[in-house]
Amino acid sequence: MVRPVPGVPTFTARQPADLRKFLTKRFSPVKDAEAAQALLGRRRASSLLTDEIGAIVNGHTHFSLTEKQLEAVDQVMESVRKPSPGAKKVYVISGRPGTGKSLLALTALGESLNKGYEARFVSGGVASRDNLKRGAKGKKKYFTTLNQVANKVAPNGLDLLVCDEAHRLTERPQSGSFAMRPGESSVSVIVTRAKVPVFFVDGDQRLFAEDAWSETDLIEAIQDLKAEVVPIRLDRSLRAVGSSTYDTWVRHLMAGRPVPWNADDDENPEPFELYYTDRAARMEEFLQSKLDAGQSARMTAGMCWEWTDTSGTFPDVAPEPGWARPWNAEDTHNTPGVPSRRFWATDDGGFGQIGCVHTAQGLEYEWGGVIMGPDLTWAGGSWALDRDWVKSKAIRIDSDEILTERLRNAYGVLMSRSIRGTVLYSMDSDTRQLFAELGIPKL
Repeated sequence: MVRPVPGVPTFTARQPADLRKFLTKRFSPVKDAEAAQALLGRRRASSLLTDEIGAIVNGHTHFSLTEKQLEAVDQVMESVRKPSPGAKKVYVISGRPGTGKSLLALTALGESLNKGYEARFVSGGVASRDNLKRGAKGKKKYFTTLNQVANKVAPNGLDLLVCDEAHRLTERPQSGSFAMRPGESSVSVIVTRAKVPVFFVDGDQRLFAEDAWSETDLIEAIQDLKAEVVPIRLDRSLRAVGSSTYDTWVRHLMAGRPVPWNADDDENPEPFELYYTDRAARMEEFLQSKLDAGQSARMTAGMCWEWTDTSGTFPDVAPEPGWARPWNAEDTHNTPGVPSRRFWATDDGGFGQIGCVHTAQGLEYEWGGVIMGPDLTWAGGSWALDRDWVKSKAIRIDSDEILTERLRNAYGVLMSRSIRGTVLYSMDSDTRQLFAELGIPKL
């Protein structure tokens, strides 16, 4: 609804000519891409989300929400203030990587807590949840596990329960590594324990057989509980310095419909930097220079090598002769200067190890390198699967079609962690040739 304010001109849909005249009178006819990018930059702060968590949950962050994001938070908070007297409203907020799902989850949590409501944060991702929890100054206790919610919270015992990374939830709450507990489904726990449940989901980030909930399955499970689904879709990626070009490019690439990378448009310069290289050592050298300049940088890889070591020191990841690096360490290790697995993406020392999708998903850094192994290569105009190189639990997926889809999802996740730039390296020459043909600059 338009509410005219004294002194502020207001136009309706019946006055397009008047609006056009008003705008052209006040805007310069000279194009200014730098000014436009500065405006867009206000929608995506240059700082990392993990640096702002305390400010977000305490209500004084400088992150600026888009109109769609504000609408989503307002809808959720209105339901918190006035829960539905009829069927329970369950919000399903979907969006691709970088569309602000975690930001909205933290914002809604913070607003609720600051207004005196009982609210909790759970997540399908351990690493992302623990990083967010660590940064939530004064409010760490409100970040919990699904097991604790299932065991300790009565039906409708919470005013708000937000579930980030719902696509990574197992079918049921877990009581130990991969052990399924009998009883309620994970969706049922979240829906029944809160007056206002909110799920944040991205079906394109499902990776393993245990990742039980697609957006469709999630909605069906909620409806089976006789609740009303309120779907909200976030359609603009803000992570890569607000570059919708990069998000679109990654989406098309991993869907098997690659499009050219056009970064050298003088009138509309692309703010996100994308490169490829034919040497992993060159990737490391370039990213080290960013690290030396005071920016965060990490290298990740497809899970194509065995994980023989938990200390973060043995060079398991060996994509080229003469160059090999260790996987990130386990959570329990005694190696000085090496972060634990769940804090690999954010703690100092993480650049010395190669991160996997488990430790990178749900988190971000300024510069990222992605090593693509022989498990997924470009051949004959489409992505080709080689099961012999799949060393993760994804190998439990029997269908080649579904496994290929999940590997595409995994690499899409790894490519979507950076906020400033990404370097791609594939062991496969045909895949590198694809990058060259798409116009990606070579390091």
